Amino acid sequence: MPLSDLKPKDFKDYPKLIPKHERKKVKEFYSGEGHEPHTSYFYAFLGLIYDGVNTIESIKVKLRLFFNSSTKQLVVEEDDVEEYLQAAKRKNLISINQDESIIELTEDGKKLVEICYLRNLHVSYWMNIIFSKRTVLIFSALVLVLLSFLKILTGIQLGSQGMITDGFENLTDLIKIGIIVILGLKLNKDKLASVIITLMMIFTGIILIWSSIEALLNPSPIIPTAQAYVICFLSIALNTGLMYLKSFVGRRSGNLSLLSDSKDSGLNILISVGVLIGLTFALVKYYFVDAIVGLIIGILIFKEGIEILKEVATKDKDFDISAIKVRADNIFDNRLTRYICACVRRERISRSRLLKNFEQGLEYGRYFYERFADYFYDDLGPEIAEKHLNKLIIGKYIDIF
Repeated sequence: MPLSDLKPKDFKDYPKLIPKHERKKVKEFYSGEGHEPHTSYFYAFLGLIYDGVNTIESIKVKLRLFFNSSTKQLVVEEDDVEEYLQAAKRKNLISINQDESIIELTEDGKKLVEICYLRNLHVSYWMNIIFSKRTVLIFSALVLVLLSFLKILTGIQLGSQGMITDGFENLTDLIKIGIIVILGLKLNKDKLASVIITLMMIFTGIILIWSSIEALLNPSPIIPTAQAYVICFLSIALNTGLMYLKSFVGRRSGNLSLLSDSKDSGLNILISVGVLIGLTFALVKYYFVDAIVGLIIGILIFKEGIEILKEVATKDKDFDISAIKVRADNIFDNRLTRYICACVRRERISRSRLLKNFEQGLEYGRYFYERFADYFYDDLGPEIAEKHLNKLIIGKYIDIF
């Protein structure tokens, strides 16, 4: 029977399908390899045999097409397949008939493939929940409540205008989450939600500029404490996590308002860094630095907000969402770029053939690796691959016919 027949109707049934000691076998098997099933094509090699692809040449043809963005190696070479073959023979996972033309899995090999397949399904299920819009919004709200309370309280105690402003900025971010939920998700007004979030970002920049000018004209002493430093570092760490999480989920789901909000988290990092600078200079009685840094950051926030607003508001409703650049783009861009370059380096190939191979390879990857194949990117396909291909051709990194 094909491997897909093992797929349970409810992923929560996974623990019931495989006993605990069987699951441990996978970890023990891959511990020597330094990775789990979804980070290697060795499992795909065995999976193809499980599904009836039982000659080495046919396996090589199939594996050449695979796309799985969670692997360290994005394309499979012939030498890799030979290595998988020898490893499978050494570990008694396959048997080869006398003329060495037909390959079959042993009972241990079949069991390993089945456990790996169900394991990928199970982990994909939970990661799909973790990297969902609902989860990221709930987590963002909890983090913002914590940070705003700590920053406002500490800022009042220290007399730091930058930290107080930063605290209120985090508090207003809760309103942005409500906007995303109501307009972006429930009413399907994602672009409107993004514009409102960007306008609030611009307003925050104006407020920070105004309060910093007031602090410059009427300077007051700041008393740095260890508590203030801890809160600033905590804010930088949490906002960095939120920035990547929002941009990752926003990019994979095509949610414009989340992408805009990820930009806002990036600006919160800037504000926290500015507060740290102000606190450090306050140690040597240079209290005005806190206001100057706040003024500079306020201008940067205002400028960033205007640029985002131009991108979003001046385009028609069908504008390319990839024009909004976010941190998580490095994950997708680097992997797709590496895959395309590796395919072109391996053989002389036409544009149409490359895109067709990618589409088929992604299908194979999703079959065996579930959402690990595309890193939970909802609409990854030949259209997105073609955009990356065009960038490489325009940049003269590759020459394709």
